[in-house]
Amino acid sequence: MMKRKAKWAVAASLAVGMTAGALLFTPSAMKASEEVVLASVDWVTSQLNPMKNDIANLKAQLAAQQQQIQQLQQQLASKPASPSLPSVVYVVKNNAAVRSGASTSYRVITYKQAGASLQVVGAHLTSQGLWYNVVLSSSLKGWIHSGDVSTSAVSSDSTKHVIATAAVNIRKGATTSYPIIATVPKGTEMVYIQPFTNSKGEKWYNVQLSDGRRGWMAAEFGEVK
Repeated sequence: MMKRKAKWAVAASLAVGMTAGALLFTPSAMKASEEVVLASVDWVTSQLNPMKNDIANLKAQLAAQQQQIQQLQQQLASKPASPSLPSVVYVVKNNAAVRSGASTSYRVITYKQAGASLQVVGAHLTSQGLWYNVVLSSSLKGWIHSGDVSTSAVSSDSTKHVIATAAVNIRKGATTSYPIIATVPKGTEMVYIQPFTNSKGEKWYNVQLSDGRRGWMAAEFGEVK
C-alpha cells in the first residue's frame, strides 16, 4: 500500500514539473521575453541618440572654428607688412600741410616748404594712405601725408625766403591795423609764400616763421631771395 502511494507522489511531481515547463516555454512566454529584450534595446538606443547628436554638433562646431582659423590665417597672410619707420622725412613740395590728425579732415597746424626736415615719431595707415607723426616743437606734434615727403633729402632751391632788413613786426593781415603776432630782428630768415598789395597801395609779404606760424610783413623791411 505504501509503495503504491509513493508511485502516485512521484507521478504527481512529474506532472507538475512538466506543466510548469510547458507554461515557461509557451509561445506567449517567449513573446514576453522578446518584448523585454526589445524594450531594453530601445532604451539603450534612446540614450545613445542624444549622445550621437551632441557629437555631431561638436564636430560641426569644430569644423566651423577650423574654417574661421583658416580665414584669419589667410587675412594675416594677405595683410601688407607694416612699413618701416624712418627717423626723418623731408618735405618734397611747398606748402605741405601738417595736420592735427592722420586725415585731411583734421585742421592744419602749419605748412612746411620743400626741403624742410621733420623728425618722425610714429606712422598710421588709413584709407587715405600712410601718414607720419612728426615733431614740430618740444611740445607740439602733427601729421603729414607720406605723399608730401620723402625719406631722402631733397633740394630746397625752389623755396624762396625773405630776409628781414630791419626789425619788423609780423601781423595777422596785410595792414598795420592787424594785431602783431611776432617781432623778428634784422637778419631773420623766413619762408616766402606770396606778395600782396593792399587797398592803400602798400606791398606786403606773406611769410612763415620758423615755428610754423604765418603772417604778413611790410615788404619794405624784407628782401626776397
